[in-house]
Amino acid sequence: MSNSFYTLLFILFLSCSSKTDENFFNNNKKYWTNDIKEIEKVMSYILDYDAYKDLSKLDKNKKIEYIDNYFKSIDPDTTTIYNESIAELSRRVKTSKNNFSGPDGGIYSDRAKIFIVYGTPNDIYETYINNQETIVWEYKINNDKTEFYFINDSFGKFNLIIDDFNYINN
Repeated sequence: MSNSFYTLLFILFLSCSSKTDENFFNNNKKYWTNDIKEIEKVMSYILDYDAYKDLSKLDKNKKIEYIDNYFKSIDPDTTTIYNESIAELSRRVKTSKNNFSGPDGGIYSDRAKIFIVYGTPNDIYETYINNQETIVWEYKINNDKTEFYFINDSFGKFNLIIDDFNYINN
């Protein structure tokens, strides 16, 4: 057989194996993506430290089982197949991808992290801190007003301020 046949066979093998590896959720309709790395990243925002550490040590198949069990445990209505918690998280992630893409970093941005965890703010307003554009998100959490301040780094990325001089990612 010719070299071109073996080359074609090798390319076919690679394309099949990489698809399975990258998208091991092949028929997943439950989550917003088939990318386990993206799902794991989002889970790092919502799980506590120990739970996330446990998740990160698992192989791919065990990770999805762990995530499925997590969402089963917080499903507000177990009498239906539909899981409202997954649907809400998926909505928040999709919104974050759309609203905070570009220089802000999409789901990796500080605003996406807060949006994914807390949802839509009760109020949003702009102000200036040290002559820099700042967006403030206001939430009511456990009947307390909580504000998150995001300062524009002049390149279109909004960094979460943790005090007057430090940003969360510094």
